Amino acid sequence: MEAIAQFFLETVFGAATGAARRRRAARFAAAHGLRAGDDAGLDELDALGVRFNRPAADTAAGDRSGRRVAVFTNPGVWDGRKHVAYRFAAVALRRPAPDLLVADPGTERFTKQWFDPDARCLAVPVPAGAKRTVVASDPAAASAVLASLPDPLGRPWMVRSTWVAGWRRGHVKPEEDAALLTFLAAAADAVER
Repeated sequence: MEAIAQFFLETVFGAATGAARRRRAARFAAAHGLRAGDDAGLDELDALGVRFNRPAADTAAGDRSGRRVAVFTNPGVWDGRKHVAYRFAAVALRRPAPDLLVADPGTERFTKQWFDPDARCLAVPVPAGAKRTVVASDPAAASAVLASLPDPLGRPWMVRSTWVAGWRRGHVKPEEDAALLTFLAAAADAVER
């Protein structure tokens, strides 16, 4: 009976929630000077290891504060049982930088789907009781970046070649997406110092 109810809810309300999500994504893009539906940058991110098992959704791209940015939902992240949606934001760097990953402990199976470093990454010391772990191909540079950012362990994020990217589980949430873009722009500036 539960399966029938779930099917009914997805059939009837799935299209409505999808349309509402697309409208929220379009409003978010317009509010931040991005082009809704633009998937610029996704090919580069795919080449760096962000796997798209399913087509990206709710995409937006453009220039923000002189940097290329891309925002999208990756609905094909495998959690071991099913595909789940993760919302990503990415800010381009002007030059390649060493790999850096700030992640939740125990999420290796997720992050390996989009962060597979070229070089061997080493652990970077974090304060006792920190809720996230940090690994980097250049721990000294990573420590300098982390020290220059407000709340650098407040969310999962990475530096991979010419991109700084962050993610969270779920779909479009304009306030969270805006906060993530602001943080990633600050992280990009810190990486390039």
